[in-house]
Amino acid sequence: MAWYHKLFKREKPKKKLGLALGSGGAKGMAHIGALRAFEENGIEFDVVAGASIGSIVGAFYADRYRADEILHLLETVNFKEITNMFMVKMDTVGLEDVINRYIGDLSFNELKKPFMCTATDYRTGEEVDLKEGSVAKALCASSSYPPFFKPVEIDGRLLVDGAFSNAVPADLARQMGAQFVVGIDLSAFKKEKKSIIGDWLAKMPFEYGNTSQKGYDNSDIMLKPPLSEYSAASFSGLHEMYEIGYETAMKEMPAVKEGIAALNGAKAAKKKEKGDGEETE
Repeated sequence: MAWYHKLFKREKPKKKLGLALGSGGAKGMAHIGALRAFEENGIEFDVVAGASIGSIVGAFYADRYRADEILHLLETVNFKEITNMFMVKMDTVGLEDVINRYIGDLSFNELKKPFMCTATDYRTGEEVDLKEGSVAKALCASSSYPPFFKPVEIDGRLLVDGAFSNAVPADLARQMGAQFVVGIDLSAFKKEKKSIIGDWLAKMPFEYGNTSQKGYDNSDIMLKPPLSEYSAASFSGLHEMYEIGYETAMKEMPAVKEGIAALNGAKAAKKKEKGDGEETE
């Protein structure tokens, strides 16, 4: 009767791999380099979460854009022009237009992979997790970094950058069912520099501290590209940061593969221990 059990046994849910992409402005090019490394090693993530630039890269990945396609997209963007526009208007209309142009006016449920991103309530500092409605609007909220952008209103709440509440949202990947999560922290190595922006951020209406810790607590492996020589506005170093992201991911690839193999090995061992007959339950 073995054929009977094989025919009617219940298929178990596939083990999911999660990717959590952290905030960091222009340093997000390192995310794309890491994606290229994962592609070259045949690793595809099932669910994606992101904050700020990580939300933008993550949304394109969730819509099945390849790393080279995302790289080409960013290479065609005139960052100087967009930055000047942002500084004058202080809104995210231009960013929303760019996203709609390349990803379309999609809702979250229309993306090809499950995706979530974080934003922060400007009045309270509370984390706001976005998972429905307009993808472009959510990405704008997740990337609205003061003083360059005005808060984005969604459902009556004024939202700013997800970096202020959950900079590497690995916990959201867990919420979407990931059993193994790789996080990427773009700000693991940074130089503390006093600036006008720093003074402005000190006047935010809420307090914030180490908003990356939740990412470390919920990631099986955290990639930490050494980007201390770059800032969120280092648009002239895009290709260098891309290569740093690639090299960092390649260096950690054995550990990533070992973790995935252990996950799949545990599944196979459990299946063998139970036997085909018990899997019909």
